[in-house]
Amino acid sequence: MVDIDGEESIPQKCLACVTDKGNIALAFSILIICIGSTSMFAVKNPVSDDAGKFLMSIGLFAFSGGFTNWIAIQMLFYKIPLVYGSGVLRRRYKAIRRAMKDMILGTFFQPEFLNKYIPQKLREAAAEADVENKINVFLNTETGQKIIEDKIDQISASPEGQLVESMDINIGTFKPLIKPVIISFLSDLGPSVLNHLIEPENGALNLEKLRDELDRYMSERMMEVTPQMIQDIMYTVVLQYLGWLIVWGCVFGGVMGAICQAAELTPTYGNWTV
Repeated sequence: MVDIDGEESIPQKCLACVTDKGNIALAFSILIICIGSTSMFAVKNPVSDDAGKFLMSIGLFAFSGGFTNWIAIQMLFYKIPLVYGSGVLRRRYKAIRRAMKDMILGTFFQPEFLNKYIPQKLREAAAEADVENKINVFLNTETGQKIIEDKIDQISASPEGQLVESMDINIGTFKPLIKPVIISFLSDLGPSVLNHLIEPENGALNLEKLRDELDRYMSERMMEVTPQMIQDIMYTVVLQYLGWLIVWGCVFGGVMGAICQAAELTPTYGNWTV
């Protein structure tokens, strides 16, 4: 169960501890040490004594390798008194969050990528929006028709319109002929203007300013990231894989123990006596 604060309950923590691959590897190395010591001191014969020495070396080297890696992992997340360099995630959280921001900007928001991706997506959005049809529909609405008629009336009232009127030509009579031409012209012009504005080289879409705004926004958001949040992020992302460091530390340590025992480089654990 998880409590209302979102933290793991005690049974969950116990289960995670018991099923952790690193803890299992350490427990197995301790079991080998126990079997080796039992073979050396409890079973009274030379064969079990030699086997016990091998098992003791394998178990001790395996435990030392795995436990050393376990300590190193703990040093990443927690400050250990008198151990220099421990708690590096909490001490260097400012550098870590700055590196996270730079990595995100450098990886996902490169200027070359933005110059290619954003205009492409805007063109796709414009195509899906069917700008030409929407302009045509709007111009045929009552509002659109009124705008066109007002503009025609403004032309009639202008000096040029008055000149045409002086020739006994009533511009108002041409409204039914002019309006379809204007509607068709604006419907064709709209998509062309939009495509022109989308292209980065035309300067209407300032992608450099967009990237600067993203940089500013991420910098502000990163200021809210605390040392505990950095530790929790790293803990969630990598801890499940760091357990393999303990496992392989035990494995390689056990192999080195077997090699050293075979080469008689290990200390004397004690001899079998009658």
